[in-house]
Amino acid sequence: MIKRIYLNRNWDFNNEKVDIPHTVREIPYNYCNEDDYQGEFIYENIIHIDSEYINKNLILTFEGVAHYSEVYINEKLVITNSCGYNSFNVNIKDYVNVGDNKIKVLVNSKEDLNIPPFGNVIDYLTYGGIYRDVYLDICDDNYVKDCFIKPKCESGIWSIDLDIELNKNSEYLIEIYFKDELVIKNKYDKNNINIVFNNPKLWDIDNPNLYKLKIIINDDIYEEEFGLRTVLFKKDGFYLNNKKVKILGLNRHQAFPYVGYAMPKSMQEFDAYVLKNELCVNAVRTSHYMQSKYFISMCDKLGLLVYTETPGWQYLGDEKWKNQVLENTKNMVLQYRNHPSIILWGARINESVDDHDLYIKTNKIIHDLDPTRQTGGVRCYQKGEELEDVYTYNDFYDPNEVRGLSEKKNVCSSDIPYLVSEFNGHMHPTKMYDREDVRVNQALRICKGMNEFYGDDEITGFFTWCFADYNTHKDFGSGDRICYHGVLDMFRNPKLASYIYSSQGKNNYFNLSSDLNIGDYDASMIDKIYAFTNADKINLYRNGELIKVYDDKNRVYNNIPNSPILIDDFVGNLLVKNEGYDEKTSNMMKEVLYATLKYGNKMPLKYKLMYLRLMLFKHVNYQKGYELYGKYIGNWGSKEIVYKFEAIKDNKVFKEINLSKVRECHLGINVSNKKLYDNYTYDVSLVRISALSQNNIVLPYYNEPFKVSAEGGIDIIGPSLLSFKGGYSGIFVKSNGKSNKGKLLIETSIGKEEIEFEIEK
Repeated sequence: MIKRIYLNRNWDFNNEKVDIPHTVREIPYNYCNEDDYQGEFIYENIIHIDSEYINKNLILTFEGVAHYSEVYINEKLVITNSCGYNSFNVNIKDYVNVGDNKIKVLVNSKEDLNIPPFGNVIDYLTYGGIYRDVYLDICDDNYVKDCFIKPKCESGIWSIDLDIELNKNSEYLIEIYFKDELVIKNKYDKNNINIVFNNPKLWDIDNPNLYKLKIIINDDIYEEEFGLRTVLFKKDGFYLNNKKVKILGLNRHQAFPYVGYAMPKSMQEFDAYVLKNELCVNAVRTSHYMQSKYFISMCDKLGLLVYTETPGWQYLGDEKWKNQVLENTKNMVLQYRNHPSIILWGARINESVDDHDLYIKTNKIIHDLDPTRQTGGVRCYQKGEELEDVYTYNDFYDPNEVRGLSEKKNVCSSDIPYLVSEFNGHMHPTKMYDREDVRVNQALRICKGMNEFYGDDEITGFFTWCFADYNTHKDFGSGDRICYHGVLDMFRNPKLASYIYSSQGKNNYFNLSSDLNIGDYDASMIDKIYAFTNADKINLYRNGELIKVYDDKNRVYNNIPNSPILIDDFVGNLLVKNEGYDEKTSNMMKEVLYATLKYGNKMPLKYKLMYLRLMLFKHVNYQKGYELYGKYIGNWGSKEIVYKFEAIKDNKVFKEINLSKVRECHLGINVSNKKLYDNYTYDVSLVRISALSQNNIVLPYYNEPFKVSAEGGIDIIGPSLLSFKGGYSGIFVKSNGKSNKGKLLIETSIGKEEIEFEIEK
């Protein structure tokens, strides 16, 4: 086994000891300043080399340093790197001695660097520091420098082509395992081989089967996971293992509150988990750069499709800058091409103008290094030069128009495969604490675009902007330097817009677009709400009386598999049951009452005539109509009305939502992981916290402050005095190596909580 020594601990930085991942400067949640993390910084550490390792190959790897870096060993420069999003390594065997060796890393995180993504404004913060793992691999004289695993299926026979690069050509042993069972074992002495699989276990969205490859040379073992699958974009759709799949995804930035990019494995994996299992999408775009291998590896394990791209945002620089684009593109493919989750390479700088010479080169680099996948290039304009295999378009068509998405024929010049890489985003930024109708509108705009995506076979994929809110520069987002485009907030708490995604999953899901507080709406007018659910039907009760059953015929959009259900009748048959009207009169009366709610004194003639008929033939005078409106519609000052919604699937109630006035408040706690692993670096857990009513309904206008403190083996990331934002907040805790137990204390105006953590070293 190749011996790996992690070097994440005890770096000297600004006269203090820090661990990697590390950010050069923590920033506040609101009103951050991007100048704070820009500068030139020095990290120093000691690498101890035992005598038994001095004649071996010593491969020093940095998984991510933002953004320009110089690495020195014993004061000698050994490597420079000009990209904040790729890993880089160097063999340091000729630079070290037996015993302690000094390593120094100069980090430049200034945004005036002449490298991507810099050169102009950028719609995201870029942070700074050694923010991904650092490690030393100790290898024998011969070792595997690279291995490309290329799955293929020809005439129904599944196999892999292996392109293996060795430090020195020699015989080696191949072992392939599936779930720890050895399935293939052979010796080889050439660098390009083909291995056929009997009874293959394919990788797909629902069954992300992974094999493990081992290449054994003497005592060194090179390991790599891979999946058997084929991917192909055609003009009529995307095909995974020759089966058409509609790609429903979200765009992700790798940023977190306070520390930006600097989060360890657990949080990278957690984001993938949230995307797949909470938001129920089948794809993610890593906008606008390559992201943590921990995140991508978890996408492999979960069956989450990935569209990744070379770093950049709109701007194209000089020749030196463009040469770095080529280098970044090469590194992207070489470093990520064995991940089965990756289905498409981004060959363009996001939203950049056409540059024929540059993009001819990036596409060629990708196709030469990986002939198994296609290329895309994200544009925000129509009829661009079609150098890539897939036309990927940021469609910010205004959903208030007749259509939700642009027509492909207006975007592409030819019949090329087509994918919507961004949608909505800045067209409707939405905060957790916005008024309810604003939050509902974000969800409905996404629904409109999603409905057209599902109804059009020529749109292979649909990625909404974006997964979670993020800090940004002054020219973007809101005045507090937050881009509120996410369907989640920065603590990965769900906005109302997230409900449409969660309702597409296989697990039972039900949520409502409203808590039916009429004061949230202009003129107290709330005549309809939406149920986001995969239930078979919804039973609606008013003060214990069943008033209506809603089912698939009440779904709003024809193409979305689990479209929202429109709930627009809160009276039901009560006018028949309680007032003695016949059904026809009841329906007419409800129309008039809801028209009164909607139009007030400006009621259209149609409804005035309808009310005149009720007065003439059913003896419903003005006073009676006023009483009925107050009793069933207006509800001002009347006895409290309690609504109950039952979500039913397979004839069983799986969730009940009760809506009534708030009488008491309490805390809701969701912990990503109560067991932390403090080994090669610290570990982190996210505590998502919410303010809830007695009915467990989130209180969207609860914005009160609260205090947090930590004891024992954990510390808090960020401030200890926080506030709720739209009824939600979050706390990141990290292991500190001091104890195998830790405790988080939360003190709010509506309650206290103590959360205990176990820390394993």
